[in-house]
Amino acid sequence: MATIFDYLNWRGDLSFKMDPFNNVDALILNCLSYVNLDEVCPGPGEGEIKIYEAYEKFFQMHSEEELKEDKSFISFAPYVFRAMAQTERFRNCYLSNYVNKIDIKNNLQFSALSIETPDEYTYIAFRGTDDTVVGWKEDFYLALMTVPAELEALKYVNSTCIGQYNKIRLGGHSKGGHLAIYAANFCDEKIQNRIEKIYDHDGPGFYDEFVKSDPFRKIEDRIVRTIPEDSIIGRLLENTVNPIIIQSTQKRIMQHDPSTWMVMGNDFVTVPNNSRVSDLFDETLTGWIREMNLEERKAFVDELFSVLEASEEEFLSHIPSSGIKTWGKMLDRINSMSPETSEIQKKLFRLFFDNVR
Repeated sequence: MATIFDYLNWRGDLSFKMDPFNNVDALILNCLSYVNLDEVCPGPGEGEIKIYEAYEKFFQMHSEEELKEDKSFISFAPYVFRAMAQTERFRNCYLSNYVNKIDIKNNLQFSALSIETPDEYTYIAFRGTDDTVVGWKEDFYLALMTVPAELEALKYVNSTCIGQYNKIRLGGHSKGGHLAIYAANFCDEKIQNRIEKIYDHDGPGFYDEFVKSDPFRKIEDRIVRTIPEDSIIGRLLENTVNPIIIQSTQKRIMQHDPSTWMVMGNDFVTVPNNSRVSDLFDETLTGWIREMNLEERKAFVDELFSVLEASEEEFLSHIPSSGIKTWGKMLDRINSMSPETSEIQKKLFRLFFDNVR
């Protein structure tokens, strides 16, 4: 069962001239955005650094012991970084324009970087969320309303691409995929015309009005959307385009981790349909919130995550093994809601439990 690590090991000696840029390459570049490149990658207007040079600098600053302390699913990202730096395919790509903004007061978590690939493209990678309860809540909010990170993504594309002539690829995993589509949809027309592809890897969708808008029609044929078989986040609200559905080495909620997605040669291993549990979650949640106005949607998401927060677990993936006491706290929170809300929450959490056990 090969993954992106096997791809880097087996095909990393192939240049982009020998084997053109593909969907797996896009996922790998998006994974790089999960690495904390503070004091490693130059910011806007500060120059550039090759991947292998950035890797050496990063691992001088961060020990193996420090990296092992990260218990979230994005803990794999520095090791993807290491593998990239050891390949002819990626080691000489240039990194620049790194931005990492965190403003808790204004609910802003935004990070992005630009990657110059040898085939003379600029790839802009937007960072997604980890598997913390807070991170997943942000993904749900993205599907329901405009958030500060979307405006930052638009600002980033307009400011970093102006005056350049390279063709552009945009992408991200989870929240990052959503931000890539949002920025491409609203960016300056001259920049938009240079965008060749937009890679959305299991990112939350958009409200119906966005997907049906005239501006979106200009970019939809450039979107490459991939989701795992048991996807939840990637099926929130309206689909932008039909997805490529990918097999994973994991089950249920852990399939959101892109390092588990299966690869064969220079492409993903695909299946024709999502799993039944993924379909049920999508039908239940999307069907319910479609009838709500904005304030009702926000209140619903707040209530949904108040149940998860009652578990007192930081990481979503830790909840299934946290024991009966934890699930009792969550059930108590559901039972404290109105009868109508409690009923839908119980249905969702029965499906959610199927997704995480």
